[in-house]
Amino acid sequence: MKLKKLILTLGLCSITANVSALDLKEALERAKQYDTTFQAAYAAYLAASEAANLTTAPVLPQVGLSAFAQRGKTENDRSGVTTKSDNNRDGYSLNVNQVIFDKTKFDNMHQGDALVAKAAADLEVAKQDTILRVTSAYFDVLAAMDTLETSTAEKKAIGKQLEQSKERFKVGLSAITDVKEQQASYDVAVANEIIAINDLSNKREALQVIINMYPEHLEVVSDDIPLAIPEPLDIEAWQNMSLQGNYSLLSAKYSVDAAEYAYKSSKGGHYPTLSLSASYDVVNSDERTFSGAFTLPANENTDKTLLLSLNVPLYQGGFVSSTVRQKFSELDRAKALHEQERRRTMALARSAFLSVKSDIATVKARKQALISTQASLDATMAGYDAGTRTSVDVLLAQRLLYSSQRDYYLARYTYLTDSLRLKQVAGSLSESDIDKINEWLQPDDKPEQTIMP
Repeated sequence: MKLKKLILTLGLCSITANVSALDLKEALERAKQYDTTFQAAYAAYLAASEAANLTTAPVLPQVGLSAFAQRGKTENDRSGVTTKSDNNRDGYSLNVNQVIFDKTKFDNMHQGDALVAKAAADLEVAKQDTILRVTSAYFDVLAAMDTLETSTAEKKAIGKQLEQSKERFKVGLSAITDVKEQQASYDVAVANEIIAINDLSNKREALQVIINMYPEHLEVVSDDIPLAIPEPLDIEAWQNMSLQGNYSLLSAKYSVDAAEYAYKSSKGGHYPTLSLSASYDVVNSDERTFSGAFTLPANENTDKTLLLSLNVPLYQGGFVSSTVRQKFSELDRAKALHEQERRRTMALARSAFLSVKSDIATVKARKQALISTQASLDATMAGYDAGTRTSVDVLLAQRLLYSSQRDYYLARYTYLTDSLRLKQVAGSLSESDIDKINEWLQPDDKPEQTIMP
């Protein structure tokens, strides 16, 4: 009964591990909730998106209501005769002001629209950056897991060879140099495994920073992922798509628009302004009696005013001219940064396209190399058993096989990441791309490696 319970418990633990394995889509969902970099970018977007309201408000009617209540006493002393009276008043005032023409405020309003458009583009940049950061961190963990797996397998294989060499040495079938060489290779393999264990822990910690959860179990990439070539298969087409849709480039363009309106707004200091204001004032005064000498009756004063104001600036100590020069320089800077981003986008688009094409060829070549190195190891082992190959030959063949495995796994992750990066440069990266990659993931059926503290 105890044995059955133990087997059942281990089975449930295995099922739980598979069920709770994190996939790429779940990692992205957690990043959207917990990634502080994305949260900061979203907060910046919300703050910047208020620019339109802030710059539109000054050109809308400004309405104010004020009221007062006064309670006091007045004492007059004339030729030794003192009179006293209450001095109580109350009233209210309603004021309305409307800008008719103010070039500075009107241009500021257009600048606010450009800043809102820039904020929206920056948010899209942050979204796509989050997708790519999560994917890179996720695949970094998988690559570290593969490295640890191959390092452990290599250590076990060399350890087995070491034991065989020791037995052969004991019966006089091999020299002590074979044992020494095997021992040296085994010690190196042990050190590589320790390094791989530490690297895996670091990669998991890096992913945890983004998703706010320690990624103990991850789904892995299946062996039969499709190697889709970029569509269209034309580097110029991808370059043109990037120049049209890249959000970093769009953000730089809106920065130029905002700087241009800021420059126009600064010249508004040389223009006259015209405004209209209206007010309605009511003041109520209580009856006032001066020590019985005489009485002022209660009264209510009402003032209605309509005022058209024209203000023509003549000279402000050179402030306006200096501001114009400053904003013109900032406009030049924005244009230079936009051109820099345009060139950068073109280079990134071409580089990303060529990288994806190269990655496809690399994955195919690495897969063939894996097949070849496995065949080479099998042949070398057979030769070693037949006495035609040495233990050094076996070690070299094993090392080449495990190196080919690591290179093949890494090439697949590089291809997937570069495919997303190409879409990011073109401005077409979305969560649907993650959904597609997620279909190629599967639970890891290999036993979990023990991570040393």
